[in-house]
Amino acid sequence: MLRISRLRKVFSNGNGMEKVALDNVDLHVESGDFVTIIGSNGAGKSTLLNAIAGVYGVDQGQIRIDGTDVTAQPEHCRAHFIGRVFQDPMIGTAASMTIEENLAMALKRCDRLGLAKGVSQKERARFGELLALLDLGLEDRLQEPVGLLSGGQRQALTLLMATISLPKLLLLDEHTAALDPKTAEQIGELTRKIVASRRLTALMITHNLQQALEFGNRTLMMDQGQVILDLRNPKRARMTVDDLLDQFVSLRGTRFLDDRALLA
Repeated sequence: MLRISRLRKVFSNGNGMEKVALDNVDLHVESGDFVTIIGSNGAGKSTLLNAIAGVYGVDQGQIRIDGTDVTAQPEHCRAHFIGRVFQDPMIGTAASMTIEENLAMALKRCDRLGLAKGVSQKERARFGELLALLDLGLEDRLQEPVGLLSGGQRQALTLLMATISLPKLLLLDEHTAALDPKTAEQIGELTRKIVASRRLTALMITHNLQQALEFGNRTLMMDQGQVILDLRNPKRARMTVDDLLDQFVSLRGTRFLDDRALLA
């Protein structure tokens, strides 16, 4: 499904200083894989997702999605088959538009002919059914502006919008990090349910090491722009957070430096 070969990305501050964000990354993700990604700050996690999504170009390497080379494709072209949820619940929805209108945009984003006028009764019924699965009462609020929703409700809606057209690849960039613990747990479980029920291929960045081991079927650890550890079930299923931290020390000779991850 996703094949990345020798991917390299270097950022420059304009004063001769450079930061290697991705350092010859190789990655092969099978269809149906749910991969969690961990690493300390600056490890290259978000840069990797941004490169896959086409937010910016890479300096070297190739990105193939479902057999298609997308390395040179701009972000708006890749959006036809990539769903994404960001850390900020305010990103991903249009606050002044209704829940129904937001879902309609998400549903028709793959339609190259543009949006149709209005929403059909069939689409409205489908939106209600999908929203009911969230168990947040949003199916009765289709005509309300999204700006009236709480952060957790908006993130749940964003998740639904990102997956409504069954993307080839779902990118989740710390999408529970800005929520309170209870809401974060709810969105996490909702994510697990949606990915499993729709058999999606997903990459999820998380600072919660326990969540990284419990979600999906595979965990990647990144450091200094490289994938330094690739854990898969059944070996991963037997690991604890302490085991994971010990692996980092063994590989890098220093302890894992990320306060948010250690406190999660």
